Amino acid sequence: MMQRHSILAGKCYRDRLGAIYRVVGFDGNGVQCVLYHRTDQGGFDEREHSQSWPDFLEDLQGEVECPLQQQ
Repeated sequence: MMQRHSILAGKCYRDRLGAIYRVVGFDGNGVQCVLYHRTDQGGFDEREHSQSWPDFLEDLQGEVECPLQQQ
């Protein structure tokens, strides 16, 4: 499991189900992030998301490159 001190704003992380999160900010209560969903066209949809620290860290596998935005 990843540790809270290793999470950085602006970085992206992948969970064990393959979802990718870009951390926007965080505080003592939880993490605000953008959740990326893969589209049928191969791009990504973005959705604002927030989660408590324990829930966010539980399934994280590690840092990954952030998806490129479709223009």
